[in-house]
Amino acid sequence: MNNKIKTVLLLLVSYTFINGQIREYKIHDRGMLHETVFNTGEIGRGWTTGESGNVTNVPLMEWPSRSKAFVEGIEYSGQHNLLGAGVYIAANVKGNPGKINRKYAFCGGVGAGTPEVTFGRWSFPLYMEEIENFPILADGTLNTNYNPNEAEEIIIASWATPIGITVTRTSRAWSYPDYDDMIIYEYEFVYNGDTDGNPATLEVDSSLTDAMFLFNYGFAPSMYGYQRIYQEWKYEGGIYRGDQHGYWDADYWLSFNLTTHTGADDFVTQYLQAKPEPNRDLFLRNSQTGLFGGGLNSPQAPGYCMLYYDTNHLAIVDPVDENNNESEAVKILRTSYGEYFELDENKHIKQPWSNKVSTGNTNSAKMKDWSINPDSRWSGVYSDGSTTWPIVPHNDSRWYGRAAFNYRQSIDAGQKHIVFGPYSLNIGDTLRYAYAEVVGYGGQAGKKVEGGPSGQNGVLVQWNPIQSWDKKVIINGETLTEHYLTDFGYPDYVNSKVKNVQQVANKAFKAYLGKEPDLPVWPENNPRKGSYKIPVPPPAPIITLENTDDGNVQLNWGRAVEDFKHPLLTGALDKFKIYKSVAGMGPWDLLDSIAVGQVDNNDKYVYLDADQNFKIGEKRFYAVTSVDVNGNESGKTSLKSFSKNIGAADKLGDVHVVPNPFLGKSGFVGSGEVDNQIGFYGLTEKCTIRIFSYSGHLIETINHDAPLYTTAWFQVTRNGQDIASGIYFYVVTTPDGQQSNGKFVIIK
Repeated sequence: MNNKIKTVLLLLVSYTFINGQIREYKIHDRGMLHETVFNTGEIGRGWTTGESGNVTNVPLMEWPSRSKAFVEGIEYSGQHNLLGAGVYIAANVKGNPGKINRKYAFCGGVGAGTPEVTFGRWSFPLYMEEIENFPILADGTLNTNYNPNEAEEIIIASWATPIGITVTRTSRAWSYPDYDDMIIYEYEFVYNGDTDGNPATLEVDSSLTDAMFLFNYGFAPSMYGYQRIYQEWKYEGGIYRGDQHGYWDADYWLSFNLTTHTGADDFVTQYLQAKPEPNRDLFLRNSQTGLFGGGLNSPQAPGYCMLYYDTNHLAIVDPVDENNNESEAVKILRTSYGEYFELDENKHIKQPWSNKVSTGNTNSAKMKDWSINPDSRWSGVYSDGSTTWPIVPHNDSRWYGRAAFNYRQSIDAGQKHIVFGPYSLNIGDTLRYAYAEVVGYGGQAGKKVEGGPSGQNGVLVQWNPIQSWDKKVIINGETLTEHYLTDFGYPDYVNSKVKNVQQVANKAFKAYLGKEPDLPVWPENNPRKGSYKIPVPPPAPIITLENTDDGNVQLNWGRAVEDFKHPLLTGALDKFKIYKSVAGMGPWDLLDSIAVGQVDNNDKYVYLDADQNFKIGEKRFYAVTSVDVNGNESGKTSLKSFSKNIGAADKLGDVHVVPNPFLGKSGFVGSGEVDNQIGFYGLTEKCTIRIFSYSGHLIETINHDAPLYTTAWFQVTRNGQDIASGIYFYVVTTPDGQQSNGKFVIIK
């Protein structure tokens, strides 16, 4: 083969590969924390703080999960907490210093009102894979390939960047109640020279200097709470009004946000922490029942904690010997920090480089200018010159010279990022990092940490106690509770003793390390990869649901869970608990429990729900959990929604339409939603329903082929148009010639 043909073939391979790249996402939905991750580096979504961010069809750090709600006739996307997130990379080619020569890759978490395009500009997707390491398979049998030392849900994504660094991100989630409020991310950055995602060519091989890596998150707890108060979840006029504050708990290297009040003046609205439901009657109902997560609409403390950061290949910073210096960061040492710019024994910058909160504007021009460059260290460093208490976290001198938390901007709060570097990289070098997304029901009440209401009303306070949600709530001048948690307790999505965000962070470190962490943690001393040896309760079974011919609902499941083995099993299986709810997020009613071994003649577990208040056509959610002899309970991974019906009629008789007449939005109610269903009742398993207008025109044909007594119609014609008010006729026929007919009225 001559060189010309080789060149043509190589170009064809390159063109096919690049044009075959797609931006795709997968969803972590195994635990209580649901999250969307992309193969471009983006997390949640492209960074959005404007009007288009008011709804979502994918989870955005959603906690609790399945939180979509219909309240007072309005549909809400639910309890989402993330404006967007991602990772930034910046570096200079050796010999080309300075910001003007700097190369950047903003892989998610960049934009303002609308996101900036990452795909094909800063991120070139290579692959994405989701691995379901579930102990029980979808057919109810044991998974013979189950790995007890891995997460239940693993998503791996890889993408190239124009810097020549390829990123591989592995994220992990669990369903076990002590570990289901977090997702752990491990990143691997390989300087391999691939700048466009085309494996046929490697474009660069020069050494890199002043390489820096930034992990960026935008928190806003929560979409539902903001929309119930302000009818919007966007930055200007909504999130950016002083409602929420950023916090830094150095014990766990934990950044998190809390909605501490509602309105511009904390002294006036101090009783509106966590955004109580503004409707007095709904507040009391939700608080007492747990509906929609209770009376506090934004109790979440979303954040992330660093589990490991790489210290290999850190640049030598030498202010004395120019020949030994590898970084432009030496300029900062000389001009800005003096004696407090401390280096470690290897003349490396003490990590992190920066640890900052700021506004929700992350446009690339702004972030290039100040977020990830060696010419500025915007968050400052801890020093021994401060007179405030404590001088540095816990008076620990190991923090001297490390990036300080800029508590003065904690009232801005929308954006939180942490930066590591600068590094010197040669082709083939690899760096690794790990952190955990964590969400808790508030923080560790009373603990003094940096941030919070600093700058409120012109007062700068570095250290503030974390607010307690066991607070007085006053709505329109009326005191509805003196102590919210004392009176109403936690919602049942807080499903274990792990409640606040510090407790979740503790479990994240325990999962990563395989043991309890020593506080304060020092991530640089942790292993480069996680252990993931954590205690596991017996897993939930896979359930099936069916309508009985007398209008009840039957749950069935097999015995596979009885044979489940795990080296860290929390205890032998003792019983199953059966739950039902009107919504996917709860509240859950415990219907009953069944002891292990109490099976029917078919060697199956069976439970019959004969609730007469559960009407035909309504929808409910069911879940069965496993409980061990020590009381440890599985997650509700068996959760399924189910619409109640009746088994199909043996013979076609009278067919009825319900409701008739249909008045506006008088359709069936399910999960708090009033929809436009019209039901046809009295059907055989196989039949055809034809709907005609008053003038005789065929409006719609419904082919019913299910062992059900009824089917639903959503008032849409075969041409996709909504049905107008009027009188309509229907004819039902069966394959063997049986027929039934009638009429119904729609009034809108």
